[in-house]
Amino acid sequence: MKEWKCVQLGHHKNVGETIEEWQKNGWHLHTYVCAGNANMGMGTVHYLLFEKGE
Repeated sequence: MKEWKCVQLGHHKNVGETIEEWQKNGWHLHTYVCAGNANMGMGTVHYLLFEKGE
């Protein structure tokens, strides 16, 4: 059975190192998306969905 974990990041500079860290622990990046609303002052949020197992 697969395990799934979603990681939320506040800045794009952390995306690469976060992927590397999770991959070292046996996880694989499944999906990466970013979203934000500048009108509400939220900026951009980055979401990484990782999977592990079968």
